[in-house]
Amino acid sequence: MSLAALPLLAAVGAAAILERCFAEHCSRKTLQPRVAVGGLSSGAAFAVQFHVAHSEMVSGMAVFAPQPYRCAIQRFPEDPLEDVNPEVPHCTGCEEGKTIPYDHCLQTPEVVDVTLLQAAAQDYATRGLIDNLTHLARDRIYMYRGTKDAICLSGSTENTRDFFAEFLENASSQILMEVAVPSGHAIPVTGWVPWPCGLPPLHGFPLQNCAYDAAGIALRHVFGHDLADPGDVVWSSLMWFDQEPFHGDDSNNNDLDVGLARWGLVYIPQSCKQQGSNETCDLFVSFHGCGFVVPGTFELLVTQQNLNNWAETNRIVVLYPRLRSHGLTIQHQNGCWHANGQTGPDYATRRAPQMLAIRKMIEEVHALKLHGSILPFV
Repeated sequence: MSLAALPLLAAVGAAAILERCFAEHCSRKTLQPRVAVGGLSSGAAFAVQFHVAHSEMVSGMAVFAPQPYRCAIQRFPEDPLEDVNPEVPHCTGCEEGKTIPYDHCLQTPEVVDVTLLQAAAQDYATRGLIDNLTHLARDRIYMYRGTKDAICLSGSTENTRDFFAEFLENASSQILMEVAVPSGHAIPVTGWVPWPCGLPPLHGFPLQNCAYDAAGIALRHVFGHDLADPGDVVWSSLMWFDQEPFHGDDSNNNDLDVGLARWGLVYIPQSCKQQGSNETCDLFVSFHGCGFVVPGTFELLVTQQNLNNWAETNRIVVLYPRLRSHGLTIQHQNGCWHANGQTGPDYATRRAPQMLAIRKMIEEVHALKLHGSILPFV
């Protein structure tokens, strides 16, 4: 089965919006697609770098426990130095043979100088390594940090906000930041999940019942406040797709490995399957955090964070790329995204392996190779 019949435009060319409609019977017209990205922790860091590097394609973002663009490898004056190690093998501003602590942007946000990161992004754009930053001007961004998050400390979300504010037309209206919900390092939800609000790291699962519908609040901000209320998930619409065309499950087994598992998931609302529709469907790409290589955890995250309920009633296709245990570092073995420079200093540019793979996935979302629904799991 293919997605070729979907009335979905999910890719924007380098020069102009493409006139494409993937329904077999829909009329040809100029479409205004909306593509947004998001994620938790490692997935949030990857979403930030993908958004900045591909700002011509992406128009919105929803991130939980984020850090600013390319922050992981930037030394700031107050950062301590340590010997170069596999966790942070590349460092801008460090003397030879030295590097900075892993996750310093999350753990010591008070040392971060956002202007250095903005300057680095401007330099990348000037050199053609990322899209022109003027494409960020009208984007809409949701950011979240729980008050009991012991991994992403207070200040990291504010630094991420300040990074983007420089490039937005009206940051006060375009950025929605929530930092008052008493969750831990998790996505807060409403519903039956058994993990109470505020659990510390490694105690439970990174979804916490905080009576706060993060998915709905984020999507309404990113895609528009006129979204319909969430509906029931149609489980046959949550489908596995083959990631092998995007180098999923390759056999290099080193840190240049893309790291994609063989199968990812995609939710396709019923209205996006209808033939003859002149409407397009928006696309949201959701990046999981670290640790989802454990069997069943990825499926649990995908089915319980409420994204699919909102997607069903609002013509939003949700793409869930999936990583496997790969590479040579502890982080990549744990299924973290390449968001800390361990694969090379250009990890946050368009040419980095995972960045190339996800861009291709978005550009070819209309032709994903589907392989049955998730129904046996639920």
